[in-house]
Amino acid sequence: MGSHVDLRSVLNKFIQNMTSYWLKSLLLLFCCAYFSACAPTGLEVLSETDEKQYRLAHDYKLQGRTEDALSAFHRVIDARRDSPESHLEAGNIYLGELADPVRAIYHFDRYLQYKPQSPRAPQVRQLIETAQKEFARQLPAQPYKGGLQRMDLVEVLKQENESLKQDLMAVQVQLQDMVKSARKVPSPSAVVLSHSRTVTAASAPVATYTDAASVPRKHTVQSGDTLTTISKRYYGTSSRWIDIFQANRDRLRNENALRVGQEIRIP
Repeated sequence: MGSHVDLRSVLNKFIQNMTSYWLKSLLLLFCCAYFSACAPTGLEVLSETDEKQYRLAHDYKLQGRTEDALSAFHRVIDARRDSPESHLEAGNIYLGELADPVRAIYHFDRYLQYKPQSPRAPQVRQLIETAQKEFARQLPAQPYKGGLQRMDLVEVLKQENESLKQDLMAVQVQLQDMVKSARKVPSPSAVVLSHSRTVTAASAPVATYTDAASVPRKHTVQSGDTLTTISKRYYGTSSRWIDIFQANRDRLRNENALRVGQEIRIP
């Protein structure tokens, strides 16, 4: 009787141990499946600075291959949902190497969106101010000089707009004078002795600008040329310099990058 009880006790313990083993196994499998499903992809686990393209971009930068470095940083930005370091690097290249403050401001702003509390955030905000001043310096009036410590872009653009309005009004006055002179018809009383002059259309004021229809498509830069003087030559106003600059962005890094002998488009 005693041996029968002992055998039953051993069987009960064996069943309990097996049940516990299978429960633990099932629990372990469930945990593995859960964390596998919730784990991010390999691209997310890998930090931005460990990205192959990010390291490659830094190698290009050390080699002085600015364009290649910028392209690699852009590939990191396109591949990741968050890439603050690549935005910061791209902003530095646009500001320091390519003289493109507008794109630099965009990338610096993106960095601050991702890392507003970063230790480098104050430095990045200063870079944005520097880029804003550089943008203002590139405007024709060059409103930011020397002692100015703060730049108001809105006010600068207002002044530029007023300058454009004045140029437009001057052209309109010239056109009105030309129309009035062309409509004048010589009267019989206008014909006098041989020493008198007959008023004809040929004596009408000559416009100081070239008709837009006759504007050539290209211009070869001469010594002393600037975008404003070229605009004055072809359009009769210096305000069209921005149109010439925009038409030659693939050739000019900024409005002061003209080279003697260079051929530019006249839109």
